[in-house]
Parts: sequence; C-alpha cells; structure tokens
Amino acid sequence: MSNFRIKQCGLEFIREKLAQPFGFKGRYLNELWQVVVRIKSDRFTAVCPSVESVLWSDSHVFGENPPAASSAMMMLVTNRALKMLEGFEVDTPEAVIEELVPELEKYAAAVCGRPVAQTFVLNALVGIDYALWTLYAKENGISDFDGIIPEYAKDALSAKHEKLAHIPLISYAVSAEELRKILNSGTALIKIKIGKATGAAASQEEDMRSMLEWDKNRLTEIHSIASEYQTDLTKSGHILYYLDANGRYDTKERLCALLEHAEKIGALNRIALLEEPFEQENEVYVGDLPVVINADESAHSLADVQKRLALGYKAVALKPIAKTMSVSFKMAAAIHAAGGQCLCADLTVNPLLVEWNKQFAARIQALSGMKTGCLEVNGHQNYVNWEALKTLLPEGLSCPPEKDGVFTLGDGFYANSGSLFEPNGYAKYFID
Repeated sequence: MSNFRIKQCGLEFIREKLAQPFGFKGRYLNELWQVVVRIKSDRFTAVCPSVESVLWSDSHVFGENPPAASSAMMMLVTNRALKMLEGFEVDTPEAVIEELVPELEKYAAAVCGRPVAQTFVLNALVGIDYALWTLYAKENGISDFDGIIPEYAKDALSAKHEKLAHIPLISYAVSAEELRKILNSGTALIKIKIGKATGAAASQEEDMRSMLEWDKNRLTEIHSIASEYQTDLTKSGHILYYLDANGRYDTKERLCALLEHAEKIGALNRIALLEEPFEQENEVYVGDLPVVINADESAHSLADVQKRLALGYKAVALKPIAKTMSVSFKMAAAIHAAGGQCLCADLTVNPLLVEWNKQFAARIQALSGMKTGCLEVNGHQNYVNWEALKTLLPEGLSCPPEKDGVFTLGDGFYANSGSLFEPNGYAKYFID
C-alpha cells in the first residue's frame, strides 16, 4: 500500500432539526450538527459528513453549556484536527487517528474548560476518518469495502449476511400508538431508552428512585404491547429488547431491582442486551447478572474493550459512525478474539453514514438470540429533512427503507460498496 500526502482541508456544517425532542441520558436534543470535512491529497478529494453529538459523547460538556455552544466546541476540535493534517504523510488512516487523539484531548479540554471523554474527540474525528479511508482506497486502487478491512480485523468481519434486522429506537417520547406502528413494520429487536430524569427530584437519591419507577413502568408498558407480536428473525420467535441506560444507574442493586421487575412481568428472557447501565468510572463487575451487559461510550479503544470484558461485559456496541471506523476495526477484532458479541448502533446519523454503518454491520456475527445480523437506524424517525438528506448520497446508493423489518442485502450490496468512495452531494457545501 502506498503513502499519500494531505494537501488541503476544509470544513462546513449544517444544523439539522429533529422532528421532536429526542431524549436520552436524562436530557433532550432538538437538533444535530452535520459537520462536513473536505480533505485533498495531491491526486484525489474526499468529502465526508459526520454527526457530532455532544450529549452522547460527553454529557458533562453538554450539561455545562447551551447545546449550540457545546456543538461548536466539538466542531472546533474537528477544525483543529484538520489544521494538524495539512501536509501530513498518511500511511494508514488508523495510524493517523491514533496519532491525533492525544493532542486533541488536550485541546478539547482547553476549549471545554474540563477534561473530556475520549469519545468526544473520536466523535469529532468521524468525518475526517471516513475521508481518510476514502482517500486510502482511491490512492491504492481499492473499489470495495472488503479491500480496506485491515488484515487483523478480517476474521471479525468475515460474515456476509443476506439481510440485517432493523433496530428502531424507542426513545422516552415514543407513544404506545407509535410503538405499535413500529412493531407492525415487522421489527424483531427494539432499542429502548431507559434512565429518564423526572426533573423534579430534590436529591440524587430521589432522582434515582423516581427514575427506577419510571423505567419499571415503561418496560411494563412496552412489554405488554410487544408480547402481542411474533417474528421469524429471532430464535425464540419473540420480539427482543435492547435496553440502553446511557450510564444513568448509580448502583448494581438498583439495576438488579429493574431486572427483578423484568422477571416478574415475564420480560427478562426478552432482554437481548442491556447497554451502559453505569458511568464509565463505576467499575462494578456485571458478569453475574442474568442478562448480557453491553458497553458503548465506555469502550472507545482496544484497552477499554479488554477492560470491559474483564468486568463481565459480554458485548460491545460498535459505532464506526461515532467512534471512527479506524477504532471500530480494532474493537471488532478484540471482541471477536474474546468470544464476545457486538452490533452496530446508530447515533441518529444521516443516510450516508447509515450506508457506511451498514457495510460494517453486514460483516459481523449475529447476536446470540438473533437468526441474522442487525443494525440500528433511527434517523428516519427523527430528522425533519430525512428525504432531502437521502438526495446527498453518491450515485448508485439509495439507503432503501427496511421492508418487513429487514434491510435486504445480497450480491449487489457487496459488489457496489465502492460507491461509498465516490463523490457525494455534500461537495455542494464547498464553493471554490
């Protein structure tokens, strides 16, 4: 493989409105910034968008600043990275990302006025990472996704699913009527946001108690509806649940109380995954819990994956669209080697990033309770301008909606993955 030099970089952004307040981690989003980067080598140009979510990547930064200010802070980190890249000699994109992160963590801390989670920096690097992989493919004559998978990750990404079960997101605001509509579409695995803050608690303890009661009631409501449905995409024939706490639980005892409630109502064996119950700093052992505990924000490096596995986590959410594809290749390899499970989760990303995520998800092994691979996509549920965003895809890609709860792949999907390396509509934001 040949090296190439970064000649010039550029940055633009678009504020995309959400159809309704989007709640998780006890807070809400009304918009998501689409930060678009353009990177030129001596021979080629790559333009790639990212979705920068401060609430997901570092809720402390989000909570201490107005939403627009926190988004601007992350974009400054992206801009700083682009300035560092000009004149840079690229061997592999993953080597570049690894070299940038330490200095960017220091820069982000200065911009935000506090130390930041590494996920904050990685989220800021997503567009850059995809642009670098695009240039890497172009410079080396690679035309499909398989060609860019590093040798060490090939075993982990050796599956080729014919279809992916669509994982819709059930956020705090999704009503019973909306849930039925989602289930009527044929879905097999639903991602349920738990850990809602009531906003009226007088103390942390009261907040945790009210959160637990809300979660119990929410799980009861969802389970009572989902129990009416069957699917041929899971081994049990039941709709499965993917609970996402986003670090909101404070103790193992309180989490066990939720799981005891799940068992009482007959929902425990429907929980395929329970994601990020605790804050990253809470290193309690979870291997003895009766459900698979999944890491997300707490796993943003190879070392993090190994640490979480040692704490009893048996699965990791891969987010190439939020933690960079470079880091996700390494994480996938580590999880595969340890015999763990993984899946590709969403960050309410745009259609182009859905297509990148889909290529990754199509190649990782199915979850233990599933008969096929799966992929979380919720942008179509949340963006006001989703249809307009689809028009920015490269020619040959259409981001088709799921049918009967699945994305159908087939030979064309794998043969045409090179379309991701071709020009896309985001180039229109750069005028020169």
